[in-house]
Amino acid sequence: MFGSATRCHQRGESSLSAANCGSFDAMTTAEIVEHAGRLLADAAPAESKVILFGSHGRGDAKGDSDFDFLVIEPSVASKAKEMVRLRSALDPLRVAADVVVVPRKYVEEWGDVPGTMLHDALTEGRVLAET
Repeated sequence: MFGSATRCHQRGESSLSAANCGSFDAMTTAEIVEHAGRLLADAAPAESKVILFGSHGRGDAKGDSDFDFLVIEPSVASKAKEMVRLRSALDPLRVAADVVVVPRKYVEEWGDVPGTMLHDALTEGRVLAET
């Protein structure tokens, strides 16, 4: 009953879930991050940047932590529509994830304000891709 989960644990893998560890869909956290970065970079417009932030970006994620991504684009007509569009690009991964989209100008104006999500993402996050 616990064979697959035990094998993943013994190999030192942090799988998406112990229940599907032995299945084709099981991925390590590093693989999820790599795939997500690639999917977001492919879906984002040219001259965008994809940053992993939050607990996964800091390296202190727990088993139930979601993935947080900041996508900085040259300009954004509708942040809400773009966040939904980019989040849907991650659907094949079947993971809990948030995608925040901001235009570059907003980052230039507000990125250095301590205590904001944007500042934390820029200072603690990890750049996954630049297009």
